[in-house]
Amino acid sequence: MRNIQENPFGPRQYGELIKVTDRVYLFRNIVNSSIIIGDKGVAVIDTQVNQMMGRRLLQQIRNITEKPILYAINTHYHWDHTNGNTVFHQAGATVVARGMTKDFMVNRSPRQEDFLRSRGFTLGAPPFLPQQTFDQETELDLGNQPLHLVHLGKAETDDATAIRIPAEGCIVSGDTVMTGSFPIFGQPVMNEGLMANHDWIDTIKELRTYNPEHVLPGHGPLAYEAEIDLLIKIESYFLTEVRKHVEQGMSLMELLTEMEANMPNWISNIAEVWGTPRYAILRVYRGLIDDPEPGWQHLKPSAIPTADVNSLHEHTNELTEFETYHEAAEEVAEGDDFGLAIAILKTATEKFANLPEAWTAYADLLTQASRTVSSVLEKGDFFFEAKNALNVALDLDPGYAPAHLLRGYNHILSAYRNGDDTEQGMASIYKALVSGLQGTQLAQAYFAIGLAHRTNGDEKNAREAFAQAIAVDPSYMPAQFANMAYNSLGR
Repeated sequence: MRNIQENPFGPRQYGELIKVTDRVYLFRNIVNSSIIIGDKGVAVIDTQVNQMMGRRLLQQIRNITEKPILYAINTHYHWDHTNGNTVFHQAGATVVARGMTKDFMVNRSPRQEDFLRSRGFTLGAPPFLPQQTFDQETELDLGNQPLHLVHLGKAETDDATAIRIPAEGCIVSGDTVMTGSFPIFGQPVMNEGLMANHDWIDTIKELRTYNPEHVLPGHGPLAYEAEIDLLIKIESYFLTEVRKHVEQGMSLMELLTEMEANMPNWISNIAEVWGTPRYAILRVYRGLIDDPEPGWQHLKPSAIPTADVNSLHEHTNELTEFETYHEAAEEVAEGDDFGLAIAILKTATEKFANLPEAWTAYADLLTQASRTVSSVLEKGDFFFEAKNALNVALDLDPGYAPAHLLRGYNHILSAYRNGDDTEQGMASIYKALVSGLQGTQLAQAYFAIGLAHRTNGDEKNAREAFAQAIAVDPSYMPAQFANMAYNSLGR
């Protein structure tokens, strides 16, 4: 999802349709979907990260063919590959998956959803469950276009399905193969993924035995030999190094400190979107330890930076009013010491626990600090803490406008990035407006409304809202950036 002209708040293209062969397309987004066309109809493989993106995917299919959508196939149970199932079921498709996948969508999803909510995600209603299941290799025919659905082995999840399209020389791998950024090797809370064995590597090798011309991965660009070699190299590195450090008797924190300080450049230079080296370490470590409650990762170190106790005391020991704490935190944050700034405002929430202003300022700073990490999952540490702080603020004062504003702003920013529904965020913004906003906060509210319209493809109302924000506060740069996109596009 790239922004036109690279403007941080410009119009976005949600998903990109890549023609692989005359009858196979890859829809690239945060998560990939594949479109397979036969004489009788179409199959879509993996249905997108949310229902809004599912509808965008459906429109892309309708741009290339009017043939009926016969099947929506899930490669595995994870929410980002199944959340659009409802959209395609309503469009007439039969939802298909392994029997194990349907079982996991019921029995493993709650744990996965708990983990994702702890990262700040809003998941909505559970995905529509598969209607047609299989256990052994099975074939679906789209009309002169057979699809072979097969379980090659364990990968990111235990239920990983690959779809062979022999007439096109293609395999849709799901998350067995990921490219373009550091892979997510499975969530630390689950007893699956990159375990302390070579199951995943063996599955990739099994996939290779079919000699596909094109591998359509679960995330990232099309995969060929170099991309698959790199994935195996990354997995082998973490399997070897984590085991070595565990056998040396290191605790998890010691292991993390040692490995992260000595990460080779060829790994450190890989872009991070979802997965990170830290998550890879946690995943392999989880597979090595003898856990009395299989599946749970008991320690996930937070990505939120911390402060030296002496430095915190030095900056707060003479502060008496909340405003002075707020000013001190802002000054420190301007120097990019977010760990100390966060600690100052965290102290303020303890000292002024009944002030919604303190909790809202703390949430606002956490939101700002989230920009210092690149992984969506690591950002979740900040968003979850900020969400809890805003809940406290609104419990103290249900009509506190700045808290409603920040809650709505954060939700709309997330929806804008992910192509998701903006309705919940808009509701919070309107509560803030009714409660009363002035100055920069009013400009921020109009900007958020404009960004919501932009997310929904309504540029007319977006432009009007950005203009309102600029009229209220010409120095409010997000609105200026958003409005600047029109000049870049010659509008």
